[in-house]
Formats: sequence, structure tokens, C-alpha cells
Amino acid sequence: MDTRWSSTTKLLILICLLLFAAWLTFRFADIIPPLLVAVIVAYLLKPPTDWLVRRTGWPRGLAVIVLFLILLSLIILAPVLITPSVAGILRNIKLDLSALDPIWQRLSGANLQIGPFTLSGGELAPDLNQAVQNMVAPFATGALQLVSGVALSLFYLVFVIVVIFWLLKDSYKLEGWFIDHISPSYQGEVVHLLREIGEIWGNFFRGELALAVVVGSLVALSMWMLGLPNIFLLAFFAALGEFVPTIGPVLAAIPAILIALVNGSSWLHLHPLLLGLIVALVYMLIFQFEQIYLLPRIVGRRVRLHPGVVFVGTIIGATQIGLLGVLIAAPVIATMRLFGGYIYSKMLDREPFAQPAGAEPGGIAWRGMIRGQPVAGILFDLDGTLIDTDDHLIEQIAARLGPLRRLFPDRDPRPAVRHLLLAAEGPINWLITQLDRLHLDDNLFRLHEWLRQVRGYRRTNEMQVIPGVLESVHILHSGYKLALVTTRPRAAAEHFLALTGLQAYFAVVVTADDVQRLKPHPEPLLRAMTQLGLPPEQCVMVGDTTADLLAAQAAGIRAVAVLCGFGRRRELEEADLLLDSTAELTHWL
Repeated sequence: MDTRWSSTTKLLILICLLLFAAWLTFRFADIIPPLLVAVIVAYLLKPPTDWLVRRTGWPRGLAVIVLFLILLSLIILAPVLITPSVAGILRNIKLDLSALDPIWQRLSGANLQIGPFTLSGGELAPDLNQAVQNMVAPFATGALQLVSGVALSLFYLVFVIVVIFWLLKDSYKLEGWFIDHISPSYQGEVVHLLREIGEIWGNFFRGELALAVVVGSLVALSMWMLGLPNIFLLAFFAALGEFVPTIGPVLAAIPAILIALVNGSSWLHLHPLLLGLIVALVYMLIFQFEQIYLLPRIVGRRVRLHPGVVFVGTIIGATQIGLLGVLIAAPVIATMRLFGGYIYSKMLDREPFAQPAGAEPGGIAWRGMIRGQPVAGILFDLDGTLIDTDDHLIEQIAARLGPLRRLFPDRDPRPAVRHLLLAAEGPINWLITQLDRLHLDDNLFRLHEWLRQVRGYRRTNEMQVIPGVLESVHILHSGYKLALVTTRPRAAAEHFLALTGLQAYFAVVVTADDVQRLKPHPEPLLRAMTQLGLPPEQCVMVGDTTADLLAAQAAGIRAVAVLCGFGRRRELEEADLLLDSTAELTHWL
């Protein structure tokens, strides 16, 4: 019986799914803004997370936690650094409520002459008094609403933090899941689109950072020329205000105006009220200059948009979405332009992207792809990947457990022993790296060699190649650059190459003698890619343990796991490609 859906059924299901998605969007519209904030913050924190993983070799979850702790420390430390300057400002503000009445009376009777115009304090005082009352009234009558608003804000804050954590920790899993659910014929184009989108948003946020530096510098220079103190603190507030759309510049100007009203200028002999107006005018001019001239040119040029388009998009974003719309208007327009160009090319049966350099028209630039990523170089582990393993020592350990075997599923302790030894490889390699600096690693090296034997890694003179591997390496060598990356010493690696006659096939060999840090640290892989002359996005790591997978993830390359070595499917299922044997690699590449 044929259970395939007809075209009509597929169309109906698609319409129902679209309607359901629209209902979800409308029903949970309140959660969309904090979700967008979490996605943006996670995107901003991804580069430092990748850098931390690459430098330390830590698991990604640990790196994210450490990064969160660093950010929390900076948030706590910032008030400590800023407090002395703020305290210096507040010391000059004698806030005495009983003295406000004489000041108010004096202000009511004062007249300010500005050229041909005269401002009467008596006319301004009632309006100011009413404005203050209107501002304070909601706080007096809306205590319950305030408490509920604070609780809701705390909920959204926790929501954003949790989403950021999981996005940073499992971003590569989400990317892999997304690519896997796309037709293989479109995976290359989708990966290219994602890369272009990443460049757009990355350039945008780098432009925002440059904008903050420029505006902060202009504020510092202007306030110094006006003779105001604490110019660096004011510059910091102004730069920070660039990341808070619309109200950020207004909030950044308030401290400067207060300082002008209270302290005055160090060299301009002006009435404090007049100086405050001048400071407000300078801030207004700076931020108008930033909105009209700097923002379209600095940010617009980085996302390759005309300044007028950025300006119009900012206004539309402010009216439709609010603060968030102002912030993300430029990259959203650039992303829409990218999708529009892609759709336009597809509608006219044109190639949406330029062909890679050196590719012939209509030809194939790459022999193989993994999850939409073109592969030009393959990095091989040795033991368990090219060389067969021997499980007799694991069998001996399992046999010695005796009655304890009943505690394991199916009374078979071998998977648990194998998992424990597999988990020990990473920490022991890390300890070897640390103790090597103190010349205390001899005993640990002996423990490491014992673990290798227990895990079935054969001695140098007992190496046996996995069936079908020699033929696969010979085939792959004709289309890819190959590298051997192993934790064995160079003598053992060279013995293997001489024994198998593969010296000419591997352009690069990286051993434990060539690096300071072993896998799962990415240093061996990064060294191999550097010697191959290939970027990470064009390389793939083939290995049989979680250490190989973690090293590949830290180095930013695809990972192929093979089940012909020590690892088992449960430990290696996060790989980009999972094969029963290394010999099957030619079926994919």
C-alpha cells in the first residue's frame, strides 16, 4: 500500500503549519523581543567563547560558564571603578530638601538674558513644578504595578540568560541539525547564505563599537573644551549610550548637564543655567551628527547599504518595533537584501553566488561536502582510526570484576570500563601538558601508556592497519590534502608510515613531540591546518574518541567519528558524520 502523501495533502499540511506558526507568533508575541535579545547577545558572545575554547581546549559548556563568570565579575567591578568619580560628583551636590524652597523662590524671581530674548523664571516655575508632580505621581499610585513589572523583568532576565547559555553551548549542534534537515543539493547554498549573514551582522556590531568609540571621543573633547570635570566618565556614559537606542544618548547627557549646573566650568565664567543649556546643545549636536552622518556611513558602509537607506530603515524600525528596531534596522535590511538577491537569482535561473576561485564554469569546485561545508583537507587520528585496536585488556579487567558484574546492564561491564577509560583520556592529556612545564610528567606518561594499552592501542611493532584503510587513503590522496595527527611520539608515527608505505600520502604529520598540548586541546589540529595551508572551514577531523571530537569542535572544523576504534556510538553521536569504519569515508568524500 502506497502511504506517500499526494501534492494536495502536502499543500494542505503546509498551509496548516503556516497558520499554526502565525498563531504561535501572535499568541506568544511578548516573548519574541527577549528571545531576539538573547539571540543577539549569544551571537556577540560566540567569538569570545570560540576563542576561549580554542585557547584552552575546555569543553564548550565549561568555557561558557567561565565567560559568564568573567562578565559577572566585570559587571560587579564596573561600579567599583566608577564609584569614586560618581562620589566626587555627588559630594558637590548638597541635596538638602529644606533648602530647595529658597532655591525655588530664587529661581522664580530670576530672569535669564540670552541676546534679545529674556527667560522669566516666574513663568517657567509653575510648568516645572507641574512636570515634577506628573513624574512622581505614577510612583506614588502604582506600587503594585511596579512590583509586578520588576518580577516580570526578572523572569525575562532569567529567560534570556538561560537561552544565551544553551545557544552558546550547543550552537554547533543547532547548526548541524538545521543543515541535516535541508536537501543535500541545497546545503552548499544554505551554508553560503549563513556565512554571508554572519558577515553582515558581525560587520554591523563592529561598526557599532567603532561608533561608540567615536562618539565617546567627541564627548570627551567637547566637555574638556567647556571645562567640565570627569570627562572620561562622561565619555564612557556616551559610548555606552550608543548601545541603548533612542534613550541612550538622552540618559548619557543627563550627568553632563548636572555637572554643568552644579560645578560649572573651570574656565568659562557663565551662569550655571546657561552652561547647562550649552552642554545640552553640544550633546544634541553630537548625537544628531551621529544619527545623520556617522551612523549611515560607519554602519552603512560595513553592511554595504546606502546611508539614506539606513536612515529610513532606522525611522521605520523605531515606529514599528521600538528600541530594538532602531538597533537592528541596518543588519535586518542588509539580510533582507541578501535573501532578495538570492530569490531573484533563483527566479531567473542564475547562479546566486560567485564560483570559488579557480573553478571552471559549470564545473565542480569541491569533491566532497559534509553538512554543506566543502572539504579540501582531511586530518586523521592514528590509533583506532587507521590502526586496529585490541580489546583483550578490557576483557581482562571485566573478568576480574567477578560478582560485581551483576551491577552492570546485561551483566556486561565492558561498556562501562570502556566509557571510563575514554573519559580519562582528556584529563590525563591535560595533566601531561601542565606537568610537562614542571618536568614532572614522567610518571603520568607511564600511566598514559598503560591506559593506551588497556584501551587496545597496539605497541609500535604490533601495528595492524584496519581493513580497507590503505585503499581509502590512496583514493582520498588524489583529491585532498591529508594530515596525520596523533598523540604518539614521532618515532611511532614514522614507523607506521614506513610500515604501510604511506609516507608520500600524508603531507603533514603532527605528533606528541611537535606540540605542547595534546588533544582534546585544538593545538595539534591548528598546527596541522597551518602546515596544510587550509582554513578551518575546509578541513575535517577523522577520529574514534571524544577527544578527537572535542578537538575538532574547538578548532572550528567538521568532525567525522568512526566506530572501528575505541569509541562507541553513544559517545560519538554528536559528530557531523558517524561511520562504522574509516574505509567508508570514500563513500562520502
